[in-house]
Amino acid sequence: MSALSESPGTTKAVGDVPMLRSRGLLAADASLAAVLGALMIYSALRPSMLHVLSVPIWTGLCIALLSALAVATRRLAPLASLSVAVLSSAAAWLLGFERDSFLTVSLILYVVASTRPPRRSGPLLAGAVLTTTAIYLSAPPASTLHPHPVWWQLLGTAATPVAIESAGWALGLAVYRQRSYVEAVKIQAAQQVRAQQELAARSAAEERLRIARELHDVVAHAMSVITVQAGVARYIDAEMPERASAALESIESTGRQALRDMRQLLGVLRAEGERAASSPAPALSDLGELVDGMHAAGTSVDLRVGGDVRQLPEGLELSAYRIVQEALTNVVKHAATDRARVDLRYEPEELAIEIVDDGAGARAAMSGAGHGLVGMRERAALHGGSLEAGPLPVRGYRVAARLPISAPLEAVPA
Repeated sequence: MSALSESPGTTKAVGDVPMLRSRGLLAADASLAAVLGALMIYSALRPSMLHVLSVPIWTGLCIALLSALAVATRRLAPLASLSVAVLSSAAAWLLGFERDSFLTVSLILYVVASTRPPRRSGPLLAGAVLTTTAIYLSAPPASTLHPHPVWWQLLGTAATPVAIESAGWALGLAVYRQRSYVEAVKIQAAQQVRAQQELAARSAAEERLRIARELHDVVAHAMSVITVQAGVARYIDAEMPERASAALESIESTGRQALRDMRQLLGVLRAEGERAASSPAPALSDLGELVDGMHAAGTSVDLRVGGDVRQLPEGLELSAYRIVQEALTNVVKHAATDRARVDLRYEPEELAIEIVDDGAGARAAMSGAGHGLVGMRERAALHGGSLEAGPLPVRGYRVAARLPISAPLEAVPA
């Protein structure tokens, strides 16, 4: 799997998980390398070693420095560091130094295994183990006298690097699997977020399209009425001067042209195969029928209407009706209750709508990305209004919308 974008101090490795290269880790590697190098130099300079070595002492110092350098750079260039460590370990053994240098191979194998999948780090482990073991078996140390049989010496010689190097690789593999799991969880979470965002965007687009269809139905209906009235007035008003008759004729012609254009636009907005609605758009006066339907479905709805009840613009009444309808639909679907209240108040400058139920407060379908809430907010924003939705403190859910009555229609943002 591919890693996510790295944060500061993290660099994407060749393998499947990012390699951490923070200053703290690099400093720790440098300190560890210094300690190992010092121990190897001390081992090479011991009097017992000086008496049996057949090579210059600076050879052992160079091997110690190379091993330390390999550990210090294991996070910067792990493959190169592993190669240097294996060669240094082999050289130390062949030249008669102590075999502590294979510890550096184990430390570097840990980094390799922690950043690469087993199918890639496993062959590197096998290569390192086979190389060091073959060299160890082919050239026993000249500085060590063994009291045990040869076969026992060979077994011990082969088992030691295998065990130490395999332990480093196994520990790195455990770290790799843990980090791979964490990365997989992050990727899955990111994919879910993207999917939710795409769903919300698609839902908003579909809802805007549905609103456009309904609003254009309203406008088309109004234009039809205007056209008919203008055509009738031109014939029945005999006392109207000729210029007034010409104006009415222009109104009729303009209305018919606008109606044709509106129908063409409506045809583009409609999905393929969808037919125009023949019934008038629902209005606030139809809420009684909506409440009766809810009663028939088993949900008791208390409808309260207050304020200066009056006829509102048709588009505004349609949006208000759809908000109430969607909120009550969500009550039936998700609230786990059979009671709800709808408050409709006609204020001087705005229409206040509130839908409250006493069911389950927190429900996924009414979250910010839910289809219903997206649609209700789009309808409120269409008229320059606002909509709030959320659980009540103790129990229940509340949807409240305020729609300005005199505000002009605003375009829904894309």
